[in-house]
Amino acid sequence: MKHHLAEFFAVVTAAALLGGLNSTAFAQADAGLVAGFLGQAKSASDSQLGAIASELTGKIQSLGAALGGNAAVTARLDDTLKALTGGNDSAALTHAFDLVKSAKLTPDQLGVAKQVGNLASAYVVQKNFASLPGAQGDVGTIVSSLREGKVTAAIPAMKNVAANTHLTDGQKQLITTVADKYAPGWEKAKGAMDSLKKLPGF
Repeated sequence: MKHHLAEFFAVVTAAALLGGLNSTAFAQADAGLVAGFLGQAKSASDSQLGAIASELTGKIQSLGAALGGNAAVTARLDDTLKALTGGNDSAALTHAFDLVKSAKLTPDQLGVAKQVGNLASAYVVQKNFASLPGAQGDVGTIVSSLREGKVTAAIPAMKNVAANTHLTDGQKQLITTVADKYAPGWEKAKGAMDSLKKLPGF
């Protein structure tokens, strides 16, 4: 009887372990998407993109593994990678920023979700603004600050880039999306200040 009980518990334990492994594998971000995005980033002429992409995919995989069977979050992670690889940077930021709205994230998971958003933003800024005339210093500040999680330090530089006169319409929309995330209402405040400066005595 004891022998049969031992066998029974061994089978149950093995099944539980296999179930845990399957759950983790299910939750991981799609390996093909990760490899495709990394390959594209590392083949770019800007070596910074490969480094940021490695950090970003590392956080994406960590979050996916930590969330068990949360298919909704895993889908957002995959959508972020698909959009970045496809050059749809604005959509990628939307997916990445939406991660922090997910229900039932623990404080640790929420922290990793924020890091995914920060690194996605750093990647998009580096990719789209590194060669913008007169903006290299500000772009460097934004990227390094977001990679280190020092969001407050990046905000003045974001506003400077948003005010750059060499921006294309697409770049304006993109930097506004990023700045709105980290400094909501900054455009209204800027407009109010600009109006104030036009008054006599200011």
